[in-house]
Amino acid sequence: MKTLPAARPRSLQFESLERREVMAAAVTASFNAGVLTVTGTAGNDQINFLQTSNRISVAGIAGSWAAGDVKSIVVNSLAGDDVVSLNSIANGGNQALAEDFTVNAGAGSERVKLADGRYVLFSNQSFRLTTAGVATVNGQAIPVPAPPKPANWFEANVRDAALKSLGASLFNDGIIDRNDAIALFRSAEDGSVVDQTELTDLRAIAANAKLFGTLDYVGKLTSYIVSANAANAKYLGGTLGNLAAGSSAAQLEKLIGKWFLGNDRPVAAGTYKQVAGQLFVNGASYEDIKQGSVGDCYFMASLAETALKNPGIINNMFVVNGDGTYTVKFYNGGQTAYVTVDAYLPTNAYNQVIYAGMGASIANAGNELWTMLAEKAYVQLNEMGWQRAGLPGSGQNSYAAISGGYCYAALGHITGQSTVAFAATSAQANFSVFVTAYNQGKMIEFASKSAPASSAVVGGHAYAVVGYNATAQTITLFNPWGANYARVTMTWAQIQGSFSYFDRTA
Repeated sequence: MKTLPAARPRSLQFESLERREVMAAAVTASFNAGVLTVTGTAGNDQINFLQTSNRISVAGIAGSWAAGDVKSIVVNSLAGDDVVSLNSIANGGNQALAEDFTVNAGAGSERVKLADGRYVLFSNQSFRLTTAGVATVNGQAIPVPAPPKPANWFEANVRDAALKSLGASLFNDGIIDRNDAIALFRSAEDGSVVDQTELTDLRAIAANAKLFGTLDYVGKLTSYIVSANAANAKYLGGTLGNLAAGSSAAQLEKLIGKWFLGNDRPVAAGTYKQVAGQLFVNGASYEDIKQGSVGDCYFMASLAETALKNPGIINNMFVVNGDGTYTVKFYNGGQTAYVTVDAYLPTNAYNQVIYAGMGASIANAGNELWTMLAEKAYVQLNEMGWQRAGLPGSGQNSYAAISGGYCYAALGHITGQSTVAFAATSAQANFSVFVTAYNQGKMIEFASKSAPASSAVVGGHAYAVVGYNATAQTITLFNPWGANYARVTMTWAQIQGSFSYFDRTA
C-alpha cells in the first residue's frame, strides 16, 4: 500500500437540504428508495463509511441511516484521485457493513478499501461489490488481491538468524506463550554460549509487552531472565548470576529452571517430596488455611482474609502450566510479580507436609494445594529483595527467612491493593474505623499483644477477621493455625486487652 497523496486545501461549506447532507468540499449524500447515494467532487476526495449501532453514516456528513433501510450504496466519485473506504471498523464504527456497493469513477485514480483491508484500484470505470463478496469492474468479475501480510515483528527486529526464524514461526499465532518463550531461550543456547547479538535480541523480546498479549506472567518471567534481578544471584544455594554476553548455556538453563520450571526450591527443614492433590477443592476458603512450622501467621492470615472477602483474587493468583508447575502472582507496589513453583514440598519422616497444610499426607489425592503453593511461592519471592526490605531474612530463598512480618505488607503483596497499617485498638474512635471498614468489605487483620489478656488468644500472632455482629458489637477472629482451632469472638473492650493494632486494605 502506497502513501496517499495529501488532499488539496479546501474551504469548508455546509448547507441544509431535505434528506440531503453536505460535507467538506461539497461531497453530498442522499437517500431514496433504499439506495444511499454519495456524490464526490472533481477534487481528491476521501469518503469513509461506517456503521454504528445499526446506523450507517459517512464521515464528515451529518446524519445517519438505519442499516435495515439501506439496500445498496452508490458512490459517484467523479474526477480526482479518490479513496473510498468500506472498512467500517477501521473508520471508527462498531459493526461491519453488509450492503451492495457500487463506485462509479471518473477521471483519476480510484482506490476502494474493502472491509478486510484489501484495496482495489481502477480509473474511469464502475466497480461493484455484492454482499456475497463478488467484485466486478464494468460487469466483468475481477480477482481482489490479498492484503499484504503484516511484517512479523521478529523478522523486522531480531538479528540472530536462528532466533529470527524461530520467533517468526512461533509468533504466527500473534502471541508468545510460555512454551514459546522457553523455546526461544533454548535456541539462544546454541554453541553453548549466549553471544551479544542473542542477548540483545532476547532483551528486545522481553521489552516488547505486545508480544505476550494477555500473558503478562510470560513477559515478566522472560524479563527476569534477561535483565538484572537480585534473585538471579543464587540457584539452589550456589552462585548463578545475571545473564550476560558470554554466559554459558548451562547458566541460561538454570535461569529457565528458576523462573519457568520452579526448580529453585527454597532451603527448608525436612525432605522435598511430590505431594498429590489438586489446586482447589470446592474453591478457595479461609478454612483451607493451616499454618505450619514457620512463623508466617501474617501471611497465612492474609491469605485467609483474602479468600473470605475476595476469593477471585486467590483464583487469579495461579496459572496452571500443565507440566506439574504453577506460576503464582504477587504485587510489588501494585505492579505484578511472578514466581513459578512445583508441587514438591518439604515433608517429615512420615511423608507429611510440614509447612502450610501441615500434616497432609503426600499420597492423599484429596489434598488442596493452593495454600502450600502460595506459601512456597512467597518464600521464593523473598529472593527478589523487596518483599521484606529492612526485615531479617530479606533476600533469602528460605522458609525460615519469612518468619515474622506485617499483615498490611502481605495483604498488599497478595491483593495489589493499598493498605493501612497499625490502627491502634486502644482508642474507642478506632472501633468506628473498624466498623466502617468492615461494612465496606475491607480485609482486616488483628495483631495480638505478646501477653494477651485472654487465654484464648495466642500472643504475638495474626488473626483474620471473619465476622462482626452489629447487634452484639462483637468481632469474630480466625486463627491461621487452622479450622480445628476455635474462632475467637470478642467485644471491642476485650479486643483492646489482647490486641495491639489492626491492619486493613484501604
